[in-house]
Amino acid sequence: MEFRQDHLHVAFAACAAAQAGGGVVLDDPGLYVAAHDLAEQGWLERRFVTHGELSWWWTPAAETAVGLSALTDVTGREN
Repeated sequence: MEFRQDHLHVAFAACAAAQAGGGVVLDDPGLYVAAHDLAEQGWLERRFVTHGELSWWWTPAAETAVGLSALTDVTGREN
């Protein structure tokens, strides 16, 4: 998946919310397409919260992907 700026915006917000055990409710309807794309690829999970609001939650698979990326990115390292 190629990440656009809107994907990164939603993913960062969901990842940050996950650090406190939460998800995000998007205020900008323009970001719903990006959030849906991320959910289809396994980065986010859709959940309904209070009053039926749709929220987006960082997934364990996303956490693993970010961790693996950090391990395999050798930019700036010398071995």
